[in-house]
Amino acid sequence: MPVQSHRIQRTITSALLLFMASAAGANDITATAGSAVLVTLARPPARLFIADPAIATASASGALLFVTGRGAGETTWVASDAAGRIIDHGKVRVRYDEAGLAADLASTLPGSAIAVSTSRDMLVLSGSVASAAEGDDAMRLAARFVPGAETKQLLNRMAISTPVQINLKVRVAEVSRQVVKQLGFNWQALGSFGDAAIGLATGNPVLAANGFATRANGVDNLFASFRNGSVDLNMLIDALEDEKLVTVLAEPSLTALSGVPASFLAGGEYPIPVPQSLGVTTIEYKKFGISLGFVATVGPGGRITLNVRPEVSQLTFNGGLQFNGTTVPALTTRRAETTVELASGQGFAIAGLLQKSADNDLRKFPLLGDVPVLGQLFRSKRFDRRETELVITVTPYLVRPVPAKALQLPTTKGWVPGAAVNANADAAVADPADLINPVPPGPPRGDAALAPARRLRDAKPASLPANAIAPEGQ
Repeated sequence: MPVQSHRIQRTITSALLLFMASAAGANDITATAGSAVLVTLARPPARLFIADPAIATASASGALLFVTGRGAGETTWVASDAAGRIIDHGKVRVRYDEAGLAADLASTLPGSAIAVSTSRDMLVLSGSVASAAEGDDAMRLAARFVPGAETKQLLNRMAISTPVQINLKVRVAEVSRQVVKQLGFNWQALGSFGDAAIGLATGNPVLAANGFATRANGVDNLFASFRNGSVDLNMLIDALEDEKLVTVLAEPSLTALSGVPASFLAGGEYPIPVPQSLGVTTIEYKKFGISLGFVATVGPGGRITLNVRPEVSQLTFNGGLQFNGTTVPALTTRRAETTVELASGQGFAIAGLLQKSADNDLRKFPLLGDVPVLGQLFRSKRFDRRETELVITVTPYLVRPVPAKALQLPTTKGWVPGAAVNANADAAVADPADLINPVPPGPPRGDAALAPARRLRDAKPASLPANAIAPEGQ
């Protein structure tokens, strides 16, 4: 109860002082946040009152009054003597150091056009910057001018003058180190006619052709044929080693704004049963296939900071889960994640993601293949060892949008393979500074209307996308 009475008394006293101050002359004070202002009073005060201490605080030394700005806003102050008579009063207006911040922004970010203003207790940055990175730098500078680093009092109204987009060309290839070795007797019953023969046959698979077997892949095999009545028995001794090279799994091409995530998935989803309470089973789906996620940010000088996350996964029953008589497959996953910095048109590769498997296959002639010693003549063994390496190449490009009529499609009249620039478009649209998509080298084709596209072919490399910005030094 005494505490409540004391609060009421202070409130009444403050109201009386403000009422009495309204009749006297006002002395308004303007200060910046984080700085102090010195005011000389007529005589030393006994009491000082600040209506909102969050905006400003005051202290006195003799007849000198020190007012310190704490946050943007407006409040009132009153100084009185021991008898309660008003010595001086007025308003305190506190603003952020707009001029100081503007000077720092001009010297640190000379290419930007940023305006600084104060709206009530907020420090507002408006205008335009060249990139998102410059906008972040401007906000960090502005935070130094807000006492206590209260970022909630910062308002970002800046816009990127020319939004930059990044096109990411990715190639996911599987380099196979597969080795298939086959050695044994391969018996075939063919319905052809002819005399008994023995010799070499070339090609695979076995085909009946004039009483001989041929193979389609150019591997020589020892071949023998025996005719008994209307049945021909053809034996082929296989000695084969097959090595496969490279398979391109996907070639996604994604375009996104600077600093905005983008993703790609070529695959599917498979169901996974999830047991719940009371015998209830729900189904969840898990993605598999070839996926890509990236975040690209353009920095000073057009340098691209790229965070890329490629992943290749496939279903396998090795390590699968048995659930209610059903086998739920598992996933074999090869994943990589890295962050690099490079220029437009430069690329990098990720490799070394290996996968190995091996199979043994035994084929034999019924009954005869089980005969001791001689049964080896009626058997064929096949060893299949698969070892693959995942190779991922990534190339980012700085790109800008182009009008649809400036692009060529295969259905366009006079279309040249590889040329995306429409030579019949307006000259302003077909400006090589805005559209970069060269024509691959080759003999001249088409009429004279395609000359601008050919000149563009000679000026830029053939690997750039249609709207790419050329790399440095090209």
